[in-house]
Formats: sequence, structure tokens, C-alpha cells
Amino acid sequence: MDRTEEMRFALYKVDMLWFEKYSAENPDVEEFLGMPPEELAEPDDPENPILVMTCGYDYGINSDGVKEVYLDSFTKLPHYGALKLRSYYEIENKTDFEWDDVFLPERFRVLVENATQNGLKNFVIQCEAQGVKLSPEMLAHQPDTPREQIDALTANLINDYFSYRKPFMEGNAETINMHALTIPPNQNWTITLHLTLLVMEEVLFTNLHFNRRKNREKFFEVVPESSFYSLRNKCILLNKEEITFNQLEIHYWLIAQDCALQMAMGEKGDALTPIMVSRGFTDEIQKIWHTGAGKIVEMCRGSVEVSIASKEKFDWYKILS
Repeated sequence: MDRTEEMRFALYKVDMLWFEKYSAENPDVEEFLGMPPEELAEPDDPENPILVMTCGYDYGINSDGVKEVYLDSFTKLPHYGALKLRSYYEIENKTDFEWDDVFLPERFRVLVENATQNGLKNFVIQCEAQGVKLSPEMLAHQPDTPREQIDALTANLINDYFSYRKPFMEGNAETINMHALTIPPNQNWTITLHLTLLVMEEVLFTNLHFNRRKNREKFFEVVPESSFYSLRNKCILLNKEEITFNQLEIHYWLIAQDCALQMAMGEKGDALTPIMVSRGFTDEIQKIWHTGAGKIVEMCRGSVEVSIASKEKFDWYKILS
């Protein structure tokens, strides 16, 4: 592809990954940008609060062979709430191109700007839906992201791609291109995958019995955050079509599955059981989860052995809290 040729992106889905409302029961204790929380914004004095925004990314080829780019925008108003949102873009060009062609500043900036605006818009929507009282100024303004901030986010992501992601993908090309497992859309497999996701979402994002921020930091040191969200999306597709994991994806999935099982059976398992039951996952269905998880381990024995050889057998109930 001529690098000067126009590349067309179509936004086809926006997915809220998680939203956190801060309150007396769930206080915001994070020191961000080196500033103590009380200097960022106070709920009863909301003038000019500092809005924190970051962005992550992933990319891949869907089951129809279409190349896609995913932008994960993070929007946080200290003491009020935080939102992680994924914007999905389909690349409409039919001509061949390299992923490098996506990460040109003038192209990638368009996606970053759109994704952060999606994040801001949905942050306000979620705050209103969850009873988070934002200042009238913010509701009226729904602030645009400053151009220099978009430029900085774009530059950081492009640098990450060329300095880290591209070398990693090239160094692990054989593993990434290796088929590991194809799962058909039947009930038992759907239970196995979706119950793992439910537990992980409780531990990382939702359940106040867990230190979610710390758990995200620890878990995403092992399984890259953007890869976890991509796995999540792929597993949701199992509701209507078969899905295929490559060797790297199944490696990450096995780590997530092991983590979910350990947390469900660990000291804080009592905080998860009522949630699972309320979602329809009875004791009998949970047994299907354990059986199905064991089958995945057996079917992917090679990847499991690699993990153990790499000392990637984790005591998650000790690491997470």
C-alpha cells in the first residue's frame, strides 16, 4: 500500500468495559500525577476539576478476514468516577497494507481523538445514570480534549507500537500464527468461558469486596490489559459463532482462567458465590465450569507446560486482594 493513500476507518461498535463510581463506600484513594487526591477535586467543590484521560490500543483480524483497530479510552474525574471504553474500528480499505501504515501520526490521531471523545460522552452518560452529580459547567461543556493532549496521547501510542508492540509481535510471530483451539458455540463451552469472565470482572472492576485498582495493576502486569479486553470480546462472540484462539491467546486465557478459579475457591470466594448464583450460575452449573476449565487445560497441555516452565504458575489468591 502507498503510505500516502487514504485509509478509511469505520466505527462499528462502542463497548463499555467498566465504570466505577466513587463514594463514601468506594472512595478514590489514588494519587494521580503525583498529586494527593484532595488537591485534584473535591465532590463539594467541583470547580475546574482535573479530568484525567489516557488511551490504550489493540488490533487484529476478525473471523471474516477484516482488519480492525481497537482504542481503549480511560476517563476519570477524581472523586467522581472512572470509565474504560473500547471503540472498535473496521479498516474499509481492501488493498494490502502493513500495520505500520495505521500508526502514522496523521492517521492514528483521528482514531485517538474519536475514541477519547467517545469516552468523554459516555462518561457523562454513565455518571448521570449512576447518580453522580457533575458540575453544571461540565454537563454543559462536555469538554473537548485539548489538541495538545490528543497529540501527546497519539505520540505515546505510536511510540509504544514501534518500540514494544511491533518487536513483540515479530518476535512471537510463530506463536501468534499457531492455531491452539477452536471452540464451538454450545452451552457448556459458553458457561466455561463466560463464568471465567464474570469472576474476573468482579475481581478487577466491580466487586467492592476486592481492591480492584491494585488487582488490575497486578493482573495486567501478567496479561496485557488490551489483550484481556480482546479476549473478552472474542469470548462474547461464542454466543453466536465458533471462536478460535491462537497459541498466545490461549496462553493468556489459561492464566485468566486459573486466576478466576483460584479467586472463586479462595478466601474471598464467599463474595463471588452470591453474584454467580444471581446471574444464573447455580452450583450445578459451576461444576460444569470446573469440568470445562479442566478440559481446556488438557486440550492445551503444551501451553500449560510452557507456563509452568516459565514459572508462570501464580498463587493469585495471595497476589490479589
